[in-house]
Amino acid sequence: MKKNPHKTKSTPFLIFVLLFIISTACNLPITKPYSGIAPLLTATAAARLQNVTVETEIDIADIDIPEDHYAYTAQSGDTISSLSNRFQIPTSSILSKENYKLEDSFHSTLPTGEIVLLHLDTKPEWDTLVRVVPDNYFVYGLTQADFDVKEYIAQFPGWLARFVESSNGRNITGPEILLSTAKNYSISPRVLLALLENQLHALSDPVTPSSFSLGCTDPTRKTLVKHLSWAANVLNNGYYGWREGSQVFFLDTAGNHLSPNPETNAGSIAFHYYFSRFLSENELTFALSENGFQRTYISLFGEINWNVDRENPIFPVNLQQPELTLPLQPGLKWAYTGGPHSPWGTGFPLAAVDFAPPSSAPGCEPSPYWVTAVADGIITRSEEGILLQDLDGDGITQTGWVIQYLHLSLAKQLPVGTTLRTGEQIGHPSCAGGNSSGRHVHISRMYNGEWVPTGGPIPLELGGWVVINGEKEYKGMLTKGQIELRSSSVGEYFSQFPLK
Repeated sequence: MKKNPHKTKSTPFLIFVLLFIISTACNLPITKPYSGIAPLLTATAAARLQNVTVETEIDIADIDIPEDHYAYTAQSGDTISSLSNRFQIPTSSILSKENYKLEDSFHSTLPTGEIVLLHLDTKPEWDTLVRVVPDNYFVYGLTQADFDVKEYIAQFPGWLARFVESSNGRNITGPEILLSTAKNYSISPRVLLALLENQLHALSDPVTPSSFSLGCTDPTRKTLVKHLSWAANVLNNGYYGWREGSQVFFLDTAGNHLSPNPETNAGSIAFHYYFSRFLSENELTFALSENGFQRTYISLFGEINWNVDRENPIFPVNLQQPELTLPLQPGLKWAYTGGPHSPWGTGFPLAAVDFAPPSSAPGCEPSPYWVTAVADGIITRSEEGILLQDLDGDGITQTGWVIQYLHLSLAKQLPVGTTLRTGEQIGHPSCAGGNSSGRHVHISRMYNGEWVPTGGPIPLELGGWVVINGEKEYKGMLTKGQIELRSSSVGEYFSQFPLK
């Protein structure tokens, strides 16, 4: 892949990436040979490859583009700040085709398809544009909502259909593992299935593999649940790091500095980042080509419509959060104990915050104090420690605004379809659901299936308290007027909400 001579290496960034690789111990080259092509590719599927719908380029011939400017077509989810980071230019250098500053008009998401003029000091030479899957195919949003995981897997002779393993003290089947992971990370189950077929032949080979590694060689990860969770987490790191404009360069296994083309969509970057964690340079090039992962995906699910992100933008123009209240029983000294951080897993997206109730001792026993609903809405997922609330009234997780409450000990049964009212008591902070070292409640947001970062252009606001990103994960702030709270994992005084 061609390197970008106009990008300078950032020493702090490289150190961070190296430390990340060392700390995860999951980015070493895999020991099994990488084929990249699933054996399910039939003659019919191969023919589909000739019919991939290619996105139509917008005609910009009639636009007067100054010599030192570059015309870019905005993608769904783009913001002024993310483009500034991705193209390494100040926000004031991002202009409309009429040559006015876009930051004066758009404080949130840009219009999909909008032609944006970028003032660049030098003519860019970026890496080749990579196209693996559209964003709508990656996110567990409306275009993926009608997919029946169990029914689809049952059609194939592969080991996944009959697979069972123990997780958290109970048996869980292959289809259940797939669907649970898709829900937890909000990644399309089609994408995860294609990955399992691409790497482990889960749909085509009846023989269960001796290892479930999807690129992670950490010896403590032995189960399919843990390996698929690792892969989903890495995919989300790539997708949202790019979407937010916070991770626009990364290293491959040989330490090469990768600078993806800024016009690449987030769904494709997710796979660029994922495969770069464990493949060699040549293997990476193949995996990202039309004969790599994309070939497996098409063999399973048909041709890719590259117009889908324009036809069905995940985000509308200038998206704004609806009014939300604090999810905390009033009259108590709750603490802001962490955030922004990942809603599930680690790293990007930084889309969740944590609150802990007052307590005389640490621990995981449920608190006697209440977590309350942040708004009116319908429950769309209710499992141990996990509650999802749809705010647009259609009862579908994959559409509109959805709130995730995590680590809840439910005081009563709240089945899917139950309507909650703002301020209604719904459960108690605990350690249930996911990993937790102490009782608290974890709040995050999705819009049309995509996690929305709690800081940045569309900040999380709860009862007038606004989340601000910190220097690193978990170390952000909450502000309300002149009052500022800093996060503290042990609930120190500077993290505590004032009593009214």
